[in-house]
Amino acid sequence: MKIKFGTSGWRGIIADDFTFANVRLAVSGIGKYLKEIGGKSVVIGYDTRFLSEDFAKVASGILAKSGIKVYLSNYDIPTPVVAFEILKKKADGGINFTASHNDYMYNGLKFSNKTGGPALPEETKRIEEHISEIEREKIEELPFEEGLREGIIEVFEETSYTEALTKLVDLDKIKSGHLKVVYEPFFGTGRRFLPEVLSSITDFTMIHGVRDPLFGKLHPEPIEENLNLLKESVLKNNGAIGLSTDGDADRFGIIDKDGSFIPPNIVLSIIYYYLLEVRKMKGNIVRTISTTSLLDRIAHKYGYEAIVTPVGFKYIGAALFERKAIFGGEESGGASIQGWLQEKDGVLVNLLVLEIVSHYGKSLSELRDELYKIFGEVYNRRIDFSFEHALQERVTSVLLNFVYKEKDALCIDKIDETDGIQLLFEDGSSILYRASGTEPKMRIYIEGTSIEKIEQLSQTAIQIFRKASDRYVN
Repeated sequence: MKIKFGTSGWRGIIADDFTFANVRLAVSGIGKYLKEIGGKSVVIGYDTRFLSEDFAKVASGILAKSGIKVYLSNYDIPTPVVAFEILKKKADGGINFTASHNDYMYNGLKFSNKTGGPALPEETKRIEEHISEIEREKIEELPFEEGLREGIIEVFEETSYTEALTKLVDLDKIKSGHLKVVYEPFFGTGRRFLPEVLSSITDFTMIHGVRDPLFGKLHPEPIEENLNLLKESVLKNNGAIGLSTDGDADRFGIIDKDGSFIPPNIVLSIIYYYLLEVRKMKGNIVRTISTTSLLDRIAHKYGYEAIVTPVGFKYIGAALFERKAIFGGEESGGASIQGWLQEKDGVLVNLLVLEIVSHYGKSLSELRDELYKIFGEVYNRRIDFSFEHALQERVTSVLLNFVYKEKDALCIDKIDETDGIQLLFEDGSSILYRASGTEPKMRIYIEGTSIEKIEQLSQTAIQIFRKASDRYVN
């Protein structure tokens, strides 16, 4: 099979395409790339999935054999912690064995560059080229124990991430809020880190706080349909808020005190407004093309720019440091802040939300309504269609031809092909069609200025998609 790096690395089904043989190929390609750029050291982490630690040890042996110093975590850690350790150790890159929010049967390999952020397309392209040149039978591997004895493999225990993280948030303000907090880590890596910060300053309850490679048969993505138990726990415990992270703790999900789900688009908007209005930070916002334009309205009111990127946090992370942005995020639940990491961090966002709720003494729903009064209402919806990765390019091509042909009939003002196919209408509403880079799905992102408009656009979006590509879609 061909190993292809998508939006967040390479992922596959365990024992099908994500095998030890293919992991050896992928890691060997990374090793050759690191040697090519003069890289001398790498951080390796892994999540709670089946065989993740074993894959990490194999990777350690391959890289060590090629003369690259390996820093291997001694337990499962979040993706943002891998990024933090790359910077802390001044490593030339990092590998994290994780499939993030995918179902339990998946695993994955994510490569980060020396900035701690996700590898850029030109970097992963070069890695793929190296992989294609490798002969499986010639891959060499240093036995793990031998690498430990020689010191070229060093096992470390993460001890300073939370200390550094808490310097970015006002813990005294969180403590003053006397909040009753419920946390859902989905049996994943976040279970060690958020409790470390919050257990002593809030009334803290954690559910699913043990390791389970099967994620309790839950889908470890912190979206509304997966957070029913968190909703129930918030209401049962009379909680002020429910927090969640996905399997590798780079994404967040928030439940309000009334049990309602607060979409990431709203959370991002509240945070950016707070940073400008309360913290008096000055700077642009970075968002992906699929993320709410409410962020643009907030930026423009304060005289700043909204920088729109393709989907993928690698673009946001780079812009945070290159375009004078103070905050960056994506509708899928990823964000980071100026002065932190070029990687999304669900633990950070959860802490920022607690600071904001404590500061205002209001629920997130109340804060959302106040934002709407200032900037106008913006509503978003995402619809997913499942189909094979192999058909993505063909379906996208057929869809693009269709919308250009029917542009006038559909009253489309503009078609944007920055990432996927975005249909822009004169009233500011939009429909974005984009093939997922992490799952076999076509995602449709819809934005409008009212619930009624969202319903209308949803029907239109589905009709367009069905007419253009019905024979390809399940």
